[in-house]
Amino acid sequence: MTQSQTYNETDVTDTNASEADDEQVLHQISPAIKPLLVWLGLTIIGGGVLGIAFFVNLFGLEDAGLGLIVGSAIVFLTGVIAIKLLIKMYVLRRTTYTLTDDAIRYEFSLWFNQRSRELPYAKIRGVDLSQDRIQRLYQIGTVSVLTGGTNASLGYIECSNVPNPERVRTIVRNQMCSHSTDSQ
Repeated sequence: MTQSQTYNETDVTDTNASEADDEQVLHQISPAIKPLLVWLGLTIIGGGVLGIAFFVNLFGLEDAGLGLIVGSAIVFLTGVIAIKLLIKMYVLRRTTYTLTDDAIRYEFSLWFNQRSRELPYAKIRGVDLSQDRIQRLYQIGTVSVLTGGTNASLGYIECSNVPNPERVRTIVRNQMCSHSTDSQ
């Protein structure tokens, strides 16, 4: 292992001894929901204030009925967006990203449905890190791991709202380099 590929002892954890390939878990991550909570709060406050402003006709519309219609539409849209954010929070709470010494794995379970996707480091062609302003505030980001296929292909994993995304990207890049030199 080169100097750039070393990790702290707390980063490397052995998995169950029953696994045949004795893979090591380098890093296991559960997504954070703080940014979604902030967006949920902003949505409810912003939509509520706008809806009330139209209900009480703060904008001085000539037709008070139009204010009720627009206010109702804003409150409805606010509710739909809030429900979407709540569902996304629930899904993220049931998601785990695992970086092993051979692959990156996405695991998700919802009620009776389980999903798992594994992407070997040797197949990875790119790693993308993106953060919006709220994610940057909480040092959280989205790390996308890509192969030569399209975003919807089996060779795509998006680690959403991961804490310390730079560390995740560094581990993936180091493992990519390690596995690309092994295959040559």
